[in-house]
Amino acid sequence: MAIQKEPGQKGVSWSNIAVGAIMNMVTTLGQPLEVLKTQMAANRSQPMWQATKAVWARGGAAGFFQGLIPWAWIEASTKGAVLIFTASEIETATLGMGINPAAAGLLGGMTGGIAQAYATMGFTTCMKTAEITRQKTAAAGIKPPSTWALFMDIYRKEGLAGVNKGVNAVAVRQCTNWEWVFARLAETGIRRVRGQSDTDVLRPWDKILASSIGGALATWNQPIEVVRIEMQSMVKDAGKNPNRPAKLTVFNTLGFVYKESGIRGLYRGVTPRIGLGIWQTICMVSLTDYVKIWLQLAVHPLRTKAITTATLCFLQEVLTPPFPKYPDAPVLLHLLARSHVDLRALKMAIYGFLVSAPLSHFLVGLLQKAFAGKTGTSAKIGQIVANNLLVAPVQTSAYLASMAIISGAKSVDEVVNTIKAGFFSVIRITWITSPIALTVAQRFIPVELWVPFFNAVQFVLGTYFNARVKQMRLAALAKKAEKEKEEKQD
Repeated sequence: MAIQKEPGQKGVSWSNIAVGAIMNMVTTLGQPLEVLKTQMAANRSQPMWQATKAVWARGGAAGFFQGLIPWAWIEASTKGAVLIFTASEIETATLGMGINPAAAGLLGGMTGGIAQAYATMGFTTCMKTAEITRQKTAAAGIKPPSTWALFMDIYRKEGLAGVNKGVNAVAVRQCTNWEWVFARLAETGIRRVRGQSDTDVLRPWDKILASSIGGALATWNQPIEVVRIEMQSMVKDAGKNPNRPAKLTVFNTLGFVYKESGIRGLYRGVTPRIGLGIWQTICMVSLTDYVKIWLQLAVHPLRTKAITTATLCFLQEVLTPPFPKYPDAPVLLHLLARSHVDLRALKMAIYGFLVSAPLSHFLVGLLQKAFAGKTGTSAKIGQIVANNLLVAPVQTSAYLASMAIISGAKSVDEVVNTIKAGFFSVIRITWITSPIALTVAQRFIPVELWVPFFNAVQFVLGTYFNARVKQMRLAALAKKAEKEKEEKQD
């Protein structure tokens, strides 16, 4: 649980924070296991096959990613920084008091877990659980509220206490999540079995095995997780149970679940949580170690950025509603549509790999070289101005041209018209967000992580604007169809 520091390092490693945030985002690919775990813990009479069927009924493959956007992303992108900040400060303070390093590391990690809960994870886990367990069925043609509408409705009715419901249970769970400790102990055990010293580097499969052991053992606190889900659940008729306490606390909820479902009820959903714990620990312990080494060696930077950008562009299209429908299409297209994958998503991935990443790599590299070694305020301001006036226009033009081609533009004039029509709208947003992102990068992000950081910023903004563009396109098509219908009637 101790925070690893470089020799002679004082304070927090911003590189470690950046890596932690990136790897935490990778762990959200385990959202299907999170959804399944929550479904089983909230509906304790359902076996795994029935819970899987219930989740699938809520939207096919998309049902397994409920709560991902934005709550799981907010949680993943912030909790690592909170943990590292808090744990580092506590560990440094306790070491200064003469406490054993192992105990100081454990105390720092436990305190960091508590800080995670009260800083961000309380409301994000609450909203994830609410999104997964609430009734989605539209009654009498009424569209169910969006996740943001649900958040605002809970906030208006119950305030901060409502959106942070179950935060104490989250704090207990995070405080007792010792996957790092278990994983490192497993690594030590593997070294002993192989006759290696503590400084010997483990093979990749050994690190994955140790992380799997750590992730599985960390689920020992599953009863607290079931308590958290029960406190945050919006399962229909849950509040009508006469035995359910009117005001839920960690202890009376624990007693309620035990009386209703026994010991087995307290461990409902532990199987998918073990899978989730293994996945998260492999990412945060094993893969993170290799990512740090990779960053230090700077191996194949362009190829790595291209793959990362292509993946983000693909996900940006896949995760943005409304989703493709093919009423008269082959079976393969139906299967892809149920997973929200269409030809446009594949084109977006190609755009990310062949256009966006190489262009960003080249332009950001030139910007960094032009201001290399200059750390004064005037240099930082100059870098922001150069980015807005030189880099941003090129990237915006390339983006709009690529989007025009992806949308079916067949001539140079159509591409040019698309750039003219959208240039100032896009560049205006860029000029607002880019200085903020660049200022953060200048102060906190290592230069080798600038392109992935800017890609993450663009991914969040792009997902939002992509959704808006799709909605506007559908509204325009609906208006056009209505107009044509009126003309036929006349």
